[in-house]
Amino acid sequence: MGIDLHNRVAHIGISLRASFRGRGLATDVIRVLCGYGFAVRGLHRLQIETLADNTPMIRASAAAGFLPEGTLRQSAWVDGGFADQVVFGLLATEWSGRRH
Repeated sequence: MGIDLHNRVAHIGISLRASFRGRGLATDVIRVLCGYGFAVRGLHRLQIETLADNTPMIRASAAAGFLPEGTLRQSAWVDGGFADQVVFGLLATEWSGRRH
């Protein structure tokens, strides 16, 4: 989502139903989206933002090769209050290196 063709960047966001969580599917989906973004769309960078307390998504992002880049303090309105988001990034050159 949010594909910026000029800068060749995009954001990845996923949501899994509760019955599908805990099976490693998020990591697989992220990897497939990376392949699409880098190999098919020719993007340079992909980014993931998630709530700082979303441990499963943080683990899935790291398992797919994304690196933590920072915290957006109180940037998301969740359940009546502000929450921190963490930002992860992956470059095409890093993805290529992981694929070989």
